Amino acid sequence: MSESARTQSGNLFKWLLVMGLFWFLYQIREVFPPFIVGGIIAYLLIPVVNSMSASLKIKPAISVGILYIGFAITVFFATAWFGQSITDQFQALVAQRSDIVRNLLGQMSTSFGWNIDIEHTTAELMANLEQSYGSPEEIMHLGGILSKSLLAILVCTVSSIYLIIDSARVGHFLLRFVPSKERETVRKLSNQMNVMLSKYVRGQLFLIVLMSCVAYGILHFWLKIKYALLIAILSGFLEIIPVLGPFLAITIATIVGVAQHGVQVAIWIILGYWIARLIEDYVVVPRFIGHAVELHPLAIIFAVLCGEVMAGALGMLIAIPVAASIKEIIDFLYPPEDNESRIILPHEDDPPST
Repeated sequence: MSESARTQSGNLFKWLLVMGLFWFLYQIREVFPPFIVGGIIAYLLIPVVNSMSASLKIKPAISVGILYIGFAITVFFATAWFGQSITDQFQALVAQRSDIVRNLLGQMSTSFGWNIDIEHTTAELMANLEQSYGSPEEIMHLGGILSKSLLAILVCTVSSIYLIIDSARVGHFLLRFVPSKERETVRKLSNQMNVMLSKYVRGQLFLIVLMSCVAYGILHFWLKIKYALLIAILSGFLEIIPVLGPFLAITIATIVGVAQHGVQVAIWIILGYWIARLIEDYVVVPRFIGHAVELHPLAIIFAVLCGEVMAGALGMLIAIPVAASIKEIIDFLYPPEDNESRIILPHEDDPPST
């Protein structure tokens, strides 16, 4: 057999091997989610573990143990303090969902002079919502099933621990597949991306807590709205969904507030959330967090829409970090010049060029 024939046979074998590997991974795709979540958790905690190990001069395994035990204690006390209240508010909100919609329609009908059959309209709206998204009872049942998936939680936790402890070994393993001439470049790029993503995640966690506290102050202490704790926590977590998240948070708070106190309270809810958003964007983020992700607003909107189409809510959550990582790679490979040329349009009074 000639050299070219052996080369073609080798290439064909490689392609068949790759195709067989992809087929195998597709067949066992349901196994991956706990490992993927564990990998994400490990990726986010590796900088914290390294910093803790360096400052306290302890082994990474001990740092991991401190972090996980501390997280478990925090979750335990948070559940003890707020768990029952959140559960009660959610159950009450679910039980009174028809009354909330009915009161909302009644308040708006009275304020705007609408002539509608409130009972019939309420029944239609509730039927359409439950047909599109499922009833709250079904959602709670699904949540109960997920919460009982102890094996998946165990796999996620154990995989994240091993990936953190063996992060250097995993990194060296992955570098084996990179040409030796490009390894230093890959290291530098990965370090830059790690700094950017860690800063982004820390900022998002801080904003979740901040927005939850601010929303609770607005809804509970100022406007005296029921279910304020549940809505405030939901508003905080919606903060991490760009563009659409803040709009959904205001919409949910406004619907519940109008159903309880009338249309006039909508102005104060929107005003309160809007002022909180302005303070967050122009005071808190620039001064205390910094803009970890430097993307144009149109790029953010495009990335979020692409993420929603490709992977639903999860895609919307990871759209910004993925887009920022792509931008980081482009800027690294094709760095912008210090004095980029700009297109200058000629003035009307300028003489035409010859």
